Amino acid sequence: MTDTDSKQDLLIRLRRIEGQVRGIARMVEEDKYCIDVLTQVSAASRALQSVALGLLGGVCCTSR
Repeated sequence: MTDTDSKQDLLIRLRRIEGQVRGIARMVEEDKYCIDVLTQVSAASRALQSVALGLLGGVCCTSR
């Protein structure tokens, strides 16, 4: 996989996470059950950790 492919994969993941966060906001607005909201927050957090690991795995440009 090329760096461009990896970058695109991470961007797709970030867009998915953005959708998750919007969904969480909607759940809060609709006064959904707290445990359900926290479950979604946890999932979004894990997804962000996955993106961070992908960046550390070499997608990130380390030279300036």
